[in-house]
Amino acid sequence: MKPELKLWRPFSPPIGQIKMPESLIDSLNQYTEEVTNDKMLNHKLDYGSELVGQVSKEIGITTEFLKKGLLEYFGFAVKNYINAYDGKSIKEFKLLKSWIVRQYKTEYNPIHWHGGHISGVAYLKLPDSFGESFQKNKKNNRNGKIVFSHGSRQFMSKSIIEFEPVVGDLYIFPNYLMHTVYPFYTEGERRSVSFNSVIDNAVFDE
Repeated sequence: MKPELKLWRPFSPPIGQIKMPESLIDSLNQYTEEVTNDKMLNHKLDYGSELVGQVSKEIGITTEFLKKGLLEYFGFAVKNYINAYDGKSIKEFKLLKSWIVRQYKTEYNPIHWHGGHISGVAYLKLPDSFGESFQKNKKNNRNGKIVFSHGSRQFMSKSIIEFEPVVGDLYIFPNYLMHTVYPFYTEGERRSVSFNSVIDNAVFDE
C-alpha cells in the first residue's frame, strides 16, 4: 500500500508531506556511516561549501547510490505532490542534486531557498529530544524544528508554519519557499536528506 500524501496550505505555496519507506531510510543511514568512515570518500563528498548550513557535516549523494531506489522514490513523491495540488500530471522529473545534512547541538540552517523547481527534505535520524526552551514554555519551543515562511502575517493569513521532525517524514515544497532550521541544545544528531529537482516547464511556469 502506497503512503498517502497530505497537503498543507497555511499560505499560498503548498507543502506536501509523505512517509518514506523504512528501507530507504536504512540505506541512507548506512550510506552516511560508510562515507563518514572513509576518509577519502568523506573528503570527496564534502558538500558543506555548496550550502548555507552552519552545521558540522553535509554529504553529497552519488549518482550510483541515487539509482538504488532513492531517485525513483523522489520522482514518485513529487509527481503525487503536483497532482494533489492541481490535478496535473508531470511528464518530466529531473533530480539536480541531493545531499545529507548532519546537524548537532547549537548548529542551525539560516533562512534560505533552493534552486530548481521542487525541493524536499526528509528525516533519517533524530536525538531523543531537542531540549527545553529557555523560558520553559513548551508551546513556544522551536528547537530543532523546520520553519517555512511566506509573505506577511495578516488577518486569516499566517506567514509561517513549523514542523516537528519525525523520522521518515518527507516534506515537498516549491524551491522559492523560504525556510530555516532552528538550533537545538541536547546531545545527538539531527540527520536529514534534501533534494532539488526540475519538472515540466509548462507545469512550473504558470
